[in-house]
Amino acid sequence: MKKSFLFFVCLVVYQTALSCDVCGCGAFNSTHGLGTLAQGNRSSIGLNYQYRLYKSEHPEVFGNGIERSTDYFQRLDILGQLRISKRWQLQLSLPIGFNKHIADDTTSQKNGLGDPTLMVNFFLFDKQDSLQTRRFRWIVGAGIKSPLGKFTHPGDADLYLYPGTGSFDPVFQNSFFFQKKKWSLLQTAQYILRGENKYNYIPGSLFNASLFVQYKFRTWGIYAGTQYSWSGVDYLNRKAISSSPTQGQVLNGIIGASVQFNSWVVQGNYHIPIAQNLGDGNSHQKTAFSISLNYFFN
Repeated sequence: MKKSFLFFVCLVVYQTALSCDVCGCGAFNSTHGLGTLAQGNRSSIGLNYQYRLYKSEHPEVFGNGIERSTDYFQRLDILGQLRISKRWQLQLSLPIGFNKHIADDTTSQKNGLGDPTLMVNFFLFDKQDSLQTRRFRWIVGAGIKSPLGKFTHPGDADLYLYPGTGSFDPVFQNSFFFQKKKWSLLQTAQYILRGENKYNYIPGSLFNASLFVQYKFRTWGIYAGTQYSWSGVDYLNRKAISSSPTQGQVLNGIIGASVQFNSWVVQGNYHIPIAQNLGDGNSHQKTAFSISLNYFFN
């Protein structure tokens, strides 16, 4: 579960690990590209790279000192969306994670294929005027995250570095896009309801929501907005893990730019923490950004 991909960031401390760990997932505290959302009625393929760095510190379990650690989360998502009819669209995300945890005297790293997510989206509205100066699109979707990535038992000290969770997770999402001439308003929300894996372990459910304003020039655009992300409590044998906090939330300001060349869109954004409470304040997001490349077929 410990992987970035966003997407979608919370500190999780399991009693046998006794260390500060940051939990992330593809949808949590991440953006897969506003260019993809703005042109969400088209079929496309793309790549999205996310980088996140966290610093953590907490009192030593034995002693009076402070234990410090650094977590690096890198994630590459292979993305695809296919418009199969006027109202329906398929969407696929296949993540690859590169995660590292550095403590005072140890270094742990886990890389590999993560859990893919397949979504089915329905277009409630997809309208534009005859001059193509006003557009409004409202999409809702539901899907499933499948346990393809490698995972481990909850007593493993490197639990949160593994790219998979071992659980089938229902995913629900919603997005709005409104454009008036060169200005656009974009809103997204996604909720991941975690399932139980074979070790009777349920990772915390995830929620994120974002709101952006974008101004587009002829072939490029700039945007700014906010994104709120939340992660719930983990469960083991249907009991909440209460020995250490497993909840976390962060509010980010995001600034970015996109460039379009024919059917290609390149985009980059940077995350600026506004408020955060990760692992009872023991962990802090320091650096986060993402870069995406998308090709649109129609």
